[in-house]
Amino acid sequence: MPPAVYRDITMSRPTPDSGRDRREPRDRRSTVAALRDVSNPATIKGTIALATGVAVIVLPDISPTLVAITLGAALVAAGVYDIGFSMTGRGSRSGASRWLALLRGLASSAVGLLLLLAPQSTVTVIIVVLGYYLFVRGAISIAAGLLGRDHRSARLTIGFGSLAFGLLAIVTPASLTDGIILSGAVVAILVGAVLLAYGMRVGAPGVDRAIVDASATEILWDWVRTADVGGQRREELAGTLYFEQPSRLAKLTAWWVMLALSASIATFAILQDSTAVVIGAMLIAPLMTPILGLAGALVNGWGRRAAESSTLVLLGVAAAIALAFLISAWVPDLVPFDANSQISSRVSPTFLDMLIALLAGAAGAFATVNSRVAGSIAGVAIAVALVPPLGVVGVALENQRYDDALGALILFLTNFVSIVLAAAGVFVVAGFAESANLRARSGSILATLSPFAALAFVVLVPLVFTAEGIVASATQQKDSQAVVDDWIGEDSRLRVDRVEVEGGEVAVQVTGSGKIPPPGDLQQGLSDELGTPVTVVIEFTPSVEITVDAGGRSRSSDPDVIQAG
Repeated sequence: MPPAVYRDITMSRPTPDSGRDRREPRDRRSTVAALRDVSNPATIKGTIALATGVAVIVLPDISPTLVAITLGAALVAAGVYDIGFSMTGRGSRSGASRWLALLRGLASSAVGLLLLLAPQSTVTVIIVVLGYYLFVRGAISIAAGLLGRDHRSARLTIGFGSLAFGLLAIVTPASLTDGIILSGAVVAILVGAVLLAYGMRVGAPGVDRAIVDASATEILWDWVRTADVGGQRREELAGTLYFEQPSRLAKLTAWWVMLALSASIATFAILQDSTAVVIGAMLIAPLMTPILGLAGALVNGWGRRAAESSTLVLLGVAAAIALAFLISAWVPDLVPFDANSQISSRVSPTFLDMLIALLAGAAGAFATVNSRVAGSIAGVAIAVALVPPLGVVGVALENQRYDDALGALILFLTNFVSIVLAAAGVFVVAGFAESANLRARSGSILATLSPFAALAFVVLVPLVFTAEGIVASATQQKDSQAVVDDWIGEDSRLRVDRVEVEGGEVAVQVTGSGKIPPPGDLQQGLSDELGTPVTVVIEFTPSVEITVDAGGRSRSSDPDVIQAG
């Protein structure tokens, strides 16, 4: 056999060693290529943003100080650069630019040094000053929006937003600082997750390799473009969110029947103070559908569908309140109004309620778009209350408790606005909003969303104040409990059953045997701890311990309580 033919045959003949040797370089090349694809700017930016956001959230005690120090270091570096530019004048053609750079550099360096030396105090001062500026700016924008004709909705939104944040910055600078840091961390996590996911998709169909080198904004826009569900799927989803032909009348009839039933069940559950029945009313409440439909219509620019969804929500709210009012007028209150937990838990909404509603709205929108988790919509209905607060509004109005009715209505508005805004964002990211339409009509879409953003800012103010009061009350309760425990002592036979702080009065309930320590010591300790003179009311209930041994002999800590015999 010729040598050439022999070589061909032997090379084509499979042998264990030769097959493994040929595969290993190819495996190594594929691994290196995969690592090269994954290690792109998008994944690096996403990992950094994700890690930063997670670090800020998991380290709440040091995050504000760490952020302030980081910002201070950045300002000092920028100030030094500007001062150096003013000294050398590189690229400058006028002395004015150099003087401006010098002033900017000195100001940046001064603020940066203050942040490094006293981070918390400096941040508080900056927030308060910024609050006064935003408050004045917001008032001017609101006046311009009311008096002018151009860009009215945008000016009102900016005005209400500036007014709300300015007021919060003046009154509660610490809470606003924490909120800004937490919001920034959440945004960093969300953006980082999108960038990381996009970078991991490099090489997949429809994903441009060059886009991973672009900015975060361009990557997010490309994500929206590639996530578009398409026209056919969009119309299928629209059929579940809007009451249109065919069978429009049947759909609306079913919706109104379920609304009446859920509102009635919720009202009876509130009057009975039954949590289980309230959950049942949440499950069958149909208000989530038009609210999600409103969010979908806003991001797609569907004016008619947005108007119809808004009208349906408004009429449903009025009907639920009226039905609850009528039921409460005819049915006696089984539980006193002030002792009813279903009412008391819904008349003082807090910032936490807004956060819950935001997450629930995002979950509802995602479950609507993604058919694999569509069954989770029932859990969303339980997580965020829509019909029960309206039931509380009706019951409170019938009992002439107008402050409680307003609190429950604010809770519903909080849930409504938060669901709309969160669902709108998820609909954009998940591809329900048409990407080409978003780019072509971004201005008009933002204009339609601006009233809801303005309403969210208006609702935000009382929520933060309520949350601030709850946190302050909880802190006072905890500090007072510690003072009372120290006053009683560890070896005492007395037991503290209740400590309640109400305004300038502290009520203490004590039981046990023996004598209580001097009440004046407790009053002085509580006044020192709370930072203000307080009145202390001590309710002491003595207890007696009686023991009967096996021989029938009785003894008591108080012999006078046992009759002779």
